[in-house]
Amino acid sequence: MRKILGTILFMLCLSVQTQAKVYEHTQGNRLTLLEDPAAAVDYKVELIKKAKHHINIITFFWDDTSVPKRLAEELNKANARGVEIRVLSTFISTIGVDFFGQGRKELDPTTDAVFAYLQLTPGTQFSLTHSLHEKIFLVDSELAILGGRNISDSSLSGKDMEVELRGPVVNQVQDHFKRMFDFVAGQKIKTNCASDETTRCEDSYKRMIFSENDKYFFPVQPVYADGDEARILSHEAVLHQYEKGMNRKERLLQQDDILDTVTKIDFKKMRAYNYFMIPTERYREFLEKNLKEGDSIEIITNSLESAKFSNNAGYIYSLPDARQLVLDGIELYQWQRNQKLNYVHEKVLIFDEDHVIIGSHNFGTGSTSVSNEIAVEIKSKRIASRLIDVFEGEKENSAITKKADVELLDKEIDQHERLIEIYRSKILGSVLREIY
Repeated sequence: MRKILGTILFMLCLSVQTQAKVYEHTQGNRLTLLEDPAAAVDYKVELIKKAKHHINIITFFWDDTSVPKRLAEELNKANARGVEIRVLSTFISTIGVDFFGQGRKELDPTTDAVFAYLQLTPGTQFSLTHSLHEKIFLVDSELAILGGRNISDSSLSGKDMEVELRGPVVNQVQDHFKRMFDFVAGQKIKTNCASDETTRCEDSYKRMIFSENDKYFFPVQPVYADGDEARILSHEAVLHQYEKGMNRKERLLQQDDILDTVTKIDFKKMRAYNYFMIPTERYREFLEKNLKEGDSIEIITNSLESAKFSNNAGYIYSLPDARQLVLDGIELYQWQRNQKLNYVHEKVLIFDEDHVIIGSHNFGTGSTSVSNEIAVEIKSKRIASRLIDVFEGEKENSAITKKADVELLDKEIDQHERLIEIYRSKILGSVLREIY
């Protein structure tokens, strides 16, 4: 009975966190763009080597390629010297690998320093496509890295962006991580510890949890005199689904702080990178409204050839949407695959000359309906200027991008007419919209 009551109280403590969180703007943050994918991996390795207390990571997946193995090796070494390691990802049946080595399991009460690798398993009250899609790399609460890169060799060949954060905004990243970690740990207790008549299983998970009152995890952050304004935007689709049990239509209408923030931004010129052009109705209406008001919108996205690097089903599905948006007035530029970076995976929006969103949100139906996402909203002419320079350089270089017109899109629609019909059928179409 004591075990049951303890479990109920513990789960109640975790369940109060399913209310959506909106973070305040913070000042005095030091922000650094991490543009080169290989250099970003090297930097993360050095950060792991220098870590003193804890490393907290969320990634959509972590496969069995060389980059994950390299990071896992360093994480094991860090843990051996007393650094606490917590990693969250989504269970994907095709990537079921014990990449932290034999004997390093979810539950290891003999380890002095916490080493937790927890995966969200879609299904049950979740849809089969629910996922933790955030990308967070947080070290000692001194810095956090956010963006679009997964922990995989595939990140080395994709056009993507990350940003390093230092200052008050780091505690917001830590808060989001804690909310997600507590939730997944609570789910593991429910599914894995029900048959354990002792408290050993439950206690193993409980010791992984850290307190919001612990100064090592939530320190007083430095405020940089030359720093920038920033705040974290989050979308907690998995928590919303657990709390409300929504159907597909309801999931598309749920609160999404990232999308809701973007659709309220007033601008004259918007530059953006989109994985595929599969917008939710809210995002589409936002784009159409601003186009009608005479605002300029330019988007760099994948082409049919660059989309083949992963799976071009999303691109083929998106063709009718892309065609309509071009008709509405969007200038669409498609990534060409004959270069070092094979495809676009970046999730960056630049408004005018000083307003930027960088994160994991694809601004498609999948990100709003089934995926947890995170982004940072930045007010900085310095950051915006650099991103604009890169965008304009890619847009003007015909070896990197080519402008897509209605004639090109009509030709591709004709070529893939049957596949579009299949992909946009009722059942398969619903699944693809949630994946992409």
